[in-house]
Amino acid sequence: MYQISAEDTLGLNDSQVALVRKVIALEPMPVDERIADRIYPGSETNQPGRIRTQVFTGEKVSRITAYRFHREGLLNEHLFHAWPAPGYDFPALTTVLFERPDMVILGADLLPIADVAFDRTYYGRWMLEFADLLAQFWPELIEHRLGAEPAPDPYFTNQIGSTTSVLLYLDTDVIPTAVRFLNELTELWITLHDRAQPRTDEMAADVDRRRVQLMTKAYKGLDYHSPASDSLAAVMGWPGANLQFDSVFGPDVPAGTLDSKRTYLDMVVSPGTVSAGRTRTRNE
Repeated sequence: MYQISAEDTLGLNDSQVALVRKVIALEPMPVDERIADRIYPGSETNQPGRIRTQVFTGEKVSRITAYRFHREGLLNEHLFHAWPAPGYDFPALTTVLFERPDMVILGADLLPIADVAFDRTYYGRWMLEFADLLAQFWPELIEHRLGAEPAPDPYFTNQIGSTTSVLLYLDTDVIPTAVRFLNELTELWITLHDRAQPRTDEMAADVDRRRVQLMTKAYKGLDYHSPASDSLAAVMGWPGANLQFDSVFGPDVPAGTLDSKRTYLDMVVSPGTVSAGRTRTRNE
């Protein structure tokens, strides 16, 4: 069985942040001390673990969040999100790597900011290089595939994700390749950021603004009602879990509750969790 280390042996968050820093002057944003860099020793009601969170803003960027979440003996989660500033339509970057004793879960996407139903040129302008990068890494990645992954949430794939999004269940030997893939995808996103120019046409800006609002609200809600929030809460309680989601997607407007579980999109469990036939238990 693969050992779940409390120490950050991958250094994935730090390498992704360092790659961005080479090109973009990042300004740190405030992070609550409960999720900034804290060891949770465990108690009668919570499991032991650790969280480290970094949040930045910068030119053409509204928010970059990198966090590593350790749940003792069960998992390490390495998440990186980068969202463009209002007025820019280059894709948002989302990557996640879960280390578990029995597998690695790899997720990655460049999320189209424009509504591709209105902007038919979007994929040609922003997404082709992602397809090329995925084609380069795909043979190495699928060598480690454990089998068919759960069906994706149709709402997410139709409304938010791209046609080249990655969600793979892999054996633990894939980790060096997966880390290299995510770092190279981060470098690709940096090149897209570099050539991005503000959208000046009024209609496109209005469409993009509505889409970003939809994306962040829907993505946050669907992710929150997957096993993710319960896993965070098992270590940090609901205040920590809610702060963690706010650090990635921004705070709710109006502000959501901090001390108890929230409800998004009138859901208790996300459709994707149901379609996968999964239950959400404290030990997952």
